[in-house]
Amino acid sequence: MSHEEEFERFARTEAERLRRVLVAQHGVDLGNDLASDAIAYAWEHWDRVGGLTNPVGYLYRVAQTSGRNRRRWLRPVPFLAERPPDVEHADPALAQALMRLAPVPRACVVLVHVYGWSYGEVAESLNVSEASIRNHLHRGVRKLRDLLENKS
Repeated sequence: MSHEEEFERFARTEAERLRRVLVAQHGVDLGNDLASDAIAYAWEHWDRVGGLTNPVGYLYRVAQTSGRNRRRWLRPVPFLAERPPDVEHADPALAQALMRLAPVPRACVVLVHVYGWSYGEVAESLNVSEASIRNHLHRGVRKLRDLLENKS
């Protein structure tokens, strides 16, 4: 398989997973921009990235760096929830509560409870341990519960 074919296969199968992680963490606009930056980086450095055991986790870190660089120059962008196709009548208070979570716990909650990802899939995508995902998820759900109970 050629260099280009390997990259195209990777982009078809893994780019959407990376994009979902970044959108869940940073909102639609910034998440999509960061995913594009990471995939462009992967193309430029495919000889190195293609040989990694966890290229999605590595590209997640690339996107995080890109996001930090953007935040240095831009005002923070509010979280805009990406509505999954199967959720029709979500409570608007839930979206507001999700905005108040820190980015990593928010990503964990959205990816596990909305998209149905396993802890292992989220851990691999964020390039952290499953124990870390469980902690972020537990704290995120607890904070959401507190925010939603105290909304009135």
